[in-house]
Amino acid sequence: METNTYLRYSTSQPHPNPPPQAGEGTSFRQPESCCHVLKRATLVFCAGAPNPELSILNQGFDLLVGVDGGARVLATHGYAPDWAIGDFDSAPPPECRHILRLPPEKDDTDLEAALLHILPNYPVEQIEKIVILGALGGGRLDHLLANIWLAQQPRFAHYVEKFFFWEQGNTLKFYRAGCHHIRREWDKRYLSFIGLTALRGVSLRGVKYGVSEQDYPQPIALISNEFLDDEMGLYLGDGLVAAIQSRDLI
Repeated sequence: METNTYLRYSTSQPHPNPPPQAGEGTSFRQPESCCHVLKRATLVFCAGAPNPELSILNQGFDLLVGVDGGARVLATHGYAPDWAIGDFDSAPPPECRHILRLPPEKDDTDLEAALLHILPNYPVEQIEKIVILGALGGGRLDHLLANIWLAQQPRFAHYVEKFFFWEQGNTLKFYRAGCHHIRREWDKRYLSFIGLTALRGVSLRGVKYGVSEQDYPQPIALISNEFLDDEMGLYLGDGLVAAIQSRDLI
């Protein structure tokens, strides 16, 4: 049996705090199993691209959220989302346990609103990763860029390094300053680093084209590198990068 919830809070202002709780001007409903989490959770959000890569769902997850058309895609492939969140202006949502209907005219994207609704219910330290499907390959460049720039929004600052975008032939993960060990995905050939800010003190170890303590005063794309073994080292003094592992689809 589905539960319909309607989002009433304004999305026109930044959200430094979680969305208001029930009784504070909205009918916000906590997802089941969000409280008293005893293990690190994997949260999966499926956005509305027509053909998302769903094979990662075979690895298991703790919560499955269909975002607008993504809810219908999940149902079509035999997955029952815990939540369907969106404005559903083009097609009604499938049957699921909880439905959050968003107004068609709003300042947040459906994915942003879904993240704002779900994430505050999980302590950051208890989230293993936030997998986002169908967010990079839907055909609309504005959607792709909006989803990548989630990493620059202060309201998602605590979650940036937990985001993991999964698409056919591509994965994307964000890294801030620090020392990071990145494992090779064996079905991918290429490793690229896209600077989303100016970068300071960049070193790449264990790759075909190494870099040593390099500064880049503006965002830069270091693409088509390759692993030398099953792991490489990224050292970043300051800045924010998107690491993309990819393969040719032809």
